Amino acid sequence: RGVRLQLVVKKSDPENLILNGRAALCAGRDDMSSEDEDTHDDESSGHQKEHQPHHRFSKPQDNFKMCLENGVIPDAAMIHAARKRRQKAREQGEFIPVEEPKEDKNKKRTVQEDGDGDGSDEDDDRIDMSAITGAKEREERREQFNAIQREDSDAEDSDIETKEWENQQIRKGVTGAQLVSAQQESIISQYLMQSSGRPTGGSGNGHFSQTFQNNSNRRGILNEHSASGDDEDGTLAGLRSLTTAELLEQAYATTSVGLAKRLGQSKQRSTGSAASMSSAPSKGGSNETKPTGPRMPQQILTQLTERHRATVELHQKHADDIEHITKEIKLLQMDHLSCEQRAPVAAAKYRFYQEFRCYVTDLVECLNEKVPLVAALEQRTLQLMGRHSAMLIERRRQDVRDQAKEMADACKTTAKRLPDDPERIRRAAEREGRRTRRRRDREKNETSDSHYDGMSSDDEIPDMEAARYRAALQSAELEARDIFSDAAEAYGEIEGILGKFEHWRDHDMPAYRDAYVSLCLPKIVGPLIRLQHITWNPLVPAGLDSNAAGGGGGATVSDFEHEEWFRAVALYGCRSDSPSEAELNDDPDVRLLPTIVEKIFLPKLTALCEQYWDPLSTTQTLRLVRLLKRLVRDYPSLRLTCKPLRALFQAILDKLKQSVDNDVFIPIFPKQAQEAKSSFFQRQFCSGLKLFRNITSWQGILADGALKELAIGSLLNRYLLNGMRVCTAPDAIGKASTIVYTLPRVWLAAGSPVVQSMDQFVTMLRHLESQLEPAAAINGELIEQIRKILSSLHVLSA
Repeated sequence: RGVRLQLVVKKSDPENLILNGRAALCAGRDDMSSEDEDTHDDESSGHQKEHQPHHRFSKPQDNFKMCLENGVIPDAAMIHAARKRRQKAREQGEFIPVEEPKEDKNKKRTVQEDGDGDGSDEDDDRIDMSAITGAKEREERREQFNAIQREDSDAEDSDIETKEWENQQIRKGVTGAQLVSAQQESIISQYLMQSSGRPTGGSGNGHFSQTFQNNSNRRGILNEHSASGDDEDGTLAGLRSLTTAELLEQAYATTSVGLAKRLGQSKQRSTGSAASMSSAPSKGGSNETKPTGPRMPQQILTQLTERHRATVELHQKHADDIEHITKEIKLLQMDHLSCEQRAPVAAAKYRFYQEFRCYVTDLVECLNEKVPLVAALEQRTLQLMGRHSAMLIERRRQDVRDQAKEMADACKTTAKRLPDDPERIRRAAEREGRRTRRRRDREKNETSDSHYDGMSSDDEIPDMEAARYRAALQSAELEARDIFSDAAEAYGEIEGILGKFEHWRDHDMPAYRDAYVSLCLPKIVGPLIRLQHITWNPLVPAGLDSNAAGGGGGATVSDFEHEEWFRAVALYGCRSDSPSEAELNDDPDVRLLPTIVEKIFLPKLTALCEQYWDPLSTTQTLRLVRLLKRLVRDYPSLRLTCKPLRALFQAILDKLKQSVDNDVFIPIFPKQAQEAKSSFFQRQFCSGLKLFRNITSWQGILADGALKELAIGSLLNRYLLNGMRVCTAPDAIGKASTIVYTLPRVWLAAGSPVVQSMDQFVTMLRHLESQLEPAAAINGELIEQIRKILSSLHVLSA
């Protein structure tokens, strides 16, 4: 908002003297005063004009302009005076422009140009009041609009009140009988007009200018209408014969129908296209609006009949509902009685499950505490057995190295022999002592004639070491018994645990099946079974005497089938001695025993094969073969898809490969050094032949391809044939006969891949046959023996 500024120029010098430079500065020195002095000067300006002896400027702004035009730079005093003057004008409400009028309004002075940034800097920034003004205008328009709305609503209210007052006054002046009479006359008049073909008026509201007071007037109207034309005579004659009540009834009916049609047409015109999409009329009703005016007796009768019919239907519906509710109440009462009868059974079942839940919780806590102890004890026992077996295998291999060194030293006749090692002498003495004891045992049993050196297993140990080994195993058994010594029978014995679950099975079979107890039982009883078989070793005969490990007798192969836990598991869930096939198929625990064998005993056998089994031991190999054949035959779950069984087979193959690589050593010496049957060569060849027999004993259990690769490719062609080539003809033919009769009969079938892979063996036999002279009697027998061997291989001799 602009302020009009009036400038007053004080003329202090009549000559209008203009000073420049220092003269102007000195002339205006006394004009630089404080704010109080300036105020005092303004009040007494007239008096000072008359008595002021020196020159005064008319306005600081003019002084600044003149200084700037003359090229003089104003000093601090002039600038301070100009600021004071502008501040005083601002306080008095005046407006002193700072910039020239012709300059651009967007150019503003900054704080740096004004100096210290006092209150004069605020003059440069103007406040835009347009936003405030716009808001005020919008508020005024809003108030005006609200006022208009209030006036309109007041006017409408006043109109409604006026109309209501007029209606009340009319009702006061006219009686109800007059209104009814006028309405009837209007309806009859409209009916007569429509019957005669005359228009009823532009409004169509049924009001006419004439009023019929009585029956004579109504008849006069009929006579007047009858004179209008000949075509209406018949209609008017019929109307004259009607009484007033009948005529009024027809008029009411006609007027109501016409009014309904007009209302329907106007509604259809107002709704437009929306009327075509409206829903169809409901069943038993119509789209006609309710007629106005008094209702006729027929209409009242029709409505009463319809209402009666609806009431009857509603009553029938209520009766049906009552009947349905009554039946439901009876059913609910029967259910209530049934629930009351089953309540004791449900309560007993609830108590049973609560008790069984507590039992299972305690059993799981007990097993969580005991299972780590069982696993640690089982691992220590396996390591003990592994160390014992590794000691025997390493001793046998060391004896082979010692004997090979002795034979090599014996062949060196010219070289100077080194002094014997005391340890080697001791090992040789112990080795010869064991062989002597085995030879005496064979002589007592009268089996020395059929025995070959190298066929027996050198697994005897001194009595002190055997006692120490037995003591370690007994200690493991005692520790196994103490693990569950602090547990009750229902938690620490297989029979007690199975008894609890069997009671649940007999009590509620559906819940037992839904809980998948058959999948949990092997894991529950598994630790207890493992604990009872801590020292179980089917590779050795019964008993803990390791000296009997090389014997041929022993207990049954699957001795665990005669234990108490096996009987308890086998009879678990059997209600009768001879269950039917259907019962067995429906029994969820029919695979309990095979699952225990698969999950517990197969991993145990795998660990024993990896740490204890010696493939050169015929006794251990045959016991293991018989055990696996019986397990595969008796337990249906042990198939090729069984992962523990596949792991066991892989462990057996790995152990056989290790034995072929590390335990077979057949030295090659001149023929004159191998004449004696008990020589080192013969012993080592028999040892390799024993391993060949042990490998072929796995036929039917392991894959034929893997066994053929081990027996024929690795052992026969690589080791045994090289030894047979340096033997004499009778000795070589005898060894060949032994090899052929050791092979499984299945491998010797015509066209068998095993026979095809024995080309080197057949070539060696043909070479021996070509070296023999048929004229000699002894050679004839050897040639005949060679031909029998070739015929068994389905190969014709040359």
